[in-house]
Amino acid sequence: MTGSNRIRNIVAIMAAAGMLWMGSTQLVQAQTEANVGGDSLRDTTCSKADVAGEWAYTETGTVIPATGAVPFAAVARYTLDAKGDLSGTATSSSDGNLANVTLKGTGTVNADCTGTLTVGVYASGTLVRTATFSIVYVDKAREGRAIVTSLVLASGATVPAVLTANAKKLFPELPHER
Repeated sequence: MTGSNRIRNIVAIMAAAGMLWMGSTQLVQAQTEANVGGDSLRDTTCSKADVAGEWAYTETGTVIPATGAVPFAAVARYTLDAKGDLSGTATSSSDGNLANVTLKGTGTVNADCTGTLTVGVYASGTLVRTATFSIVYVDKAREGRAIVTSLVLASGATVPAVLTANAKKLFPELPHER
């Protein structure tokens, strides 16, 4: 190997080592900043106070009563307070039949931002059905993604359903305002 080839090889090795070192420094800095800033997954938790507020949601899917599968959709507005009490109103369409209903129920939330909503659906003050949702809160508890895990009619009959819901806080607080 000649002297100039040896110098070129050394320069190339040094340049590659420098790039690797700079990349690892940026990775360590990014990980440290995320942990200090509270953005790591371990530092992010949810509470009833975090999810309390005014919410709106859309729900879509299929309900499968004994007569056969029918499309279902709903839009709702509800309040969830820091104690876990839920109240609101909804407009739904089941197989094209529209209904305006009142919602009353409860919600739970776990530290990992999962939870449940158990919602009684009332028409003219009479319980029609109870739906239980499994929910995951996202975007710093400003939004929720849910699936119906149980749908029970007032008679006690369970109705199979494939329903999902997307919820969003109407007036989200910024984290520093809590």
